[in-house]
Amino acid sequence: MADRDELLRLEYDYASQLLGNLTEIRFKLLALVPTLSGAVVALVSSQRSGVELLAIGGLGLAATSGVLAYELRNGELRRRATDRVNRLETELFPGGPLVGSAGSGRTPKLFGLIPASHRLGVGLVYGAALGGWVYLVIWGALAAAGAHAHSQGIGVAVGVVAALAIVCEIVIAQRPEPKQS
Repeated sequence: MADRDELLRLEYDYASQLLGNLTEIRFKLLALVPTLSGAVVALVSSQRSGVELLAIGGLGLAATSGVLAYELRNGELRRRATDRVNRLETELFPGGPLVGSAGSGRTPKLFGLIPASHRLGVGLVYGAALGGWVYLVIWGALAAAGAHAHSQGIGVAVGVVAALAIVCEIVIAQRPEPKQS
């Protein structure tokens, strides 16, 4: 019995440390991505040629998409580690898991309307960043093609639509899978 308890505690320590590390990586990325994306979009957009805007926007779009792919995989690993930690806490601690289940308590609402969640936060951050890159790509492509008249405005419109689509996609992609019985 003592050996089993010790193994459970070792597994719990490892799973908790893994969960902490994955969470730390997420917070660093969520701080870095919008800061860099916003700064670059703001600084490069003035007095650049269409080709330069297209190149910078394409590079930023590709890099941010890669970081998002990493984040989505990291999120899946975090969900698995959280499930494992909660299961171990149920076995190890008399009061059960340290943090209540997802259904407990009242869910805060963003602007009093939209249920706040980690998925929504991640979606808003990456949606804004990728929308900014799409804005530069579209503006740059239109300007490079000689359509200067409304290229920036069209870039803004397409960037906003892309940002909203990305937010929706991330929120949907990170929904927890239904529990299997």
